Amino acid sequence: MVRAGRGAWADAVRRAGRAAAALGVLLVVLGSCTSASPPKTEPRAAARPAPLRLHASVAQFRFDEGTRNLRAGVSNAGDRAVRVSSATISWDGFAFPTVPISDPQADAQPGQSVAFTIRYGAARCGAPPHGRPVMVAVVDGRTRRLPLEVQDPQLLVRLHQKACAGQRLAAVADVGLRIGRREVVADGERYLAATLHVRRHLGATGRVTLVDLSGSVLIELRTREEGLLPVSTADPQLRRGTLPLLIGAPHRCDGHARSQSSQTFLLSAYVRLDHDPVQRVVMIPTIAEQTRVLALIDRVCGPISQ
Repeated sequence: MVRAGRGAWADAVRRAGRAAAALGVLLVVLGSCTSASPPKTEPRAAARPAPLRLHASVAQFRFDEGTRNLRAGVSNAGDRAVRVSSATISWDGFAFPTVPISDPQADAQPGQSVAFTIRYGAARCGAPPHGRPVMVAVVDGRTRRLPLEVQDPQLLVRLHQKACAGQRLAAVADVGLRIGRREVVADGERYLAATLHVRRHLGATGRVTLVDLSGSVLIELRTREEGLLPVSTADPQLRRGTLPLLIGAPHRCDGHARSQSSQTFLLSAYVRLDHDPVQRVVMIPTIAEQTRVLALIDRVCGPISQ
């Protein structure tokens, strides 16, 4: 009995020792877990800037009709300011220059626009233009292609057709105006003597016909002989390439007309090359010629009252 009791006691002691050892290992493991530094959290990614919402448009104002000037712009419809540093128009019909945008106009706040004047270049007349025009603008240092809203949907098509007709005419002859210094009286009115020049290029065979003339609110442009038009380069009056004209003042002497006229010196000859449609040729006098015309208007109307 005594031996059996001692053996049982010894077994119990051994089991207790093993349990204590296991408990010690568990405490060491738990201690190592609780003493370790907490896991590091990844830093939050920087917030992305609000997406850009840009609108591009182009138009031609009335006072620019007859010129190559277009008014274009980039509108900021987003929630943050943007900087537009340059812009151009990409289209098959015309070559357009890249226009740098000056710093005072470069930043567009939400709801604002950056506007600029762009002149279209030579027309590409080999084939009808395909595709829609786009604006290529550098915004916040990055080049972006923006769909272009043409406020008059047929504007660029009409300008392209006119430009191609003008290039065909220019290949045959140059049409221009020269305003002299001599004052003459016709039908009881004062005029300056002027000359229309139609200079045919060497070897060109097309017929140029002058169909009509047009002045402006303040300027009358007419032939010396009433009822002469139309006249062509095949007629004796224009065969030598010159046609006498008169520049006068159509008695719009009110201060509003004289101070607010925006196309005073966009004078026009309407001509036809062979059987092509009639086209407008804009003839802008030189600064010296404009000064002479304004002096004539002063002589007819008197100085503008203050």
